[in-house]
Amino acid sequence: MFRRLIVSVLLCSAIAQGTSAAPLDPTQPPANRAPASAAVPGEQVRPLVLQEILRAPRGSRAVIDGQTLRVGESHADARVMSIDSQTVLIERHGKREYLRLAKPVLQPSR
Repeated sequence: MFRRLIVSVLLCSAIAQGTSAAPLDPTQPPANRAPASAAVPGEQVRPLVLQEILRAPRGSRAVIDGQTLRVGESHADARVMSIDSQTVLIERHGKREYLRLAKPVLQPSR
C-alpha cells in the first residue's frame, strides 16, 4: 500500500512539472532546444555537428545533427556542397564553411 502511495505521488509530481514518464531517446536532441531559424543580423548561428561520413559506390552521405544528407540536400539552412573523407563543405546564409569529423580517441598504430 505504501509503495502505491509513493508511486502515485511521484507520478503526480512528474505530471505537474510537465515531464512525461516515457523514456527519452538519447539519439535525439533535447526537447527544450529551439529549432534553427533564419539568420538575423547580429544573431549567432547555431553550429552544426558532423557526426559521420558514409562512403558508398552510389555516393557519399554525411550525418549532420542526426540527419543523413547527400550533396545538394539541405538541413538547418545549410546546403551540402561536397563530401570528402574527413570534411563536408556546406553553404548557409551565403557563406561557405567546412565541417570536420572529430579526431578519433584511439589512433591506429603505424
